[in-house]
Amino acid sequence: MDKTVLNKLKNHAMGLASATLVRVELATEESRLKTKFQALGQKLYGAVQDDLLKAIKDDPSVVEIIGGIEESQKKIAELEKKLSKESAGKSEKA
Repeated sequence: MDKTVLNKLKNHAMGLASATLVRVELATEESRLKTKFQALGQKLYGAVQDDLLKAIKDDPSVVEIIGGIEESQKKIAELEKKLSKESAGKSEKA
């Protein structure tokens, strides 16, 4: 086979692998975000039952969960941006 064809094939395979890795990272981060929202929901549900909504905003574990949610949302946005750049680059080449 021609070396140019092999290089094109290799580059295409690497691009697909990279996109797949980003998708896996995105799915993992979305799962983490879901877990954090569930933990927050459980805390809030308990606070509503015990009529402690004012006190929950000062609970360190709630503050930590909210911080984790914000971090996950940023990471997801970055991964989605990276994925859209990769797919835009592929469509330009096609």
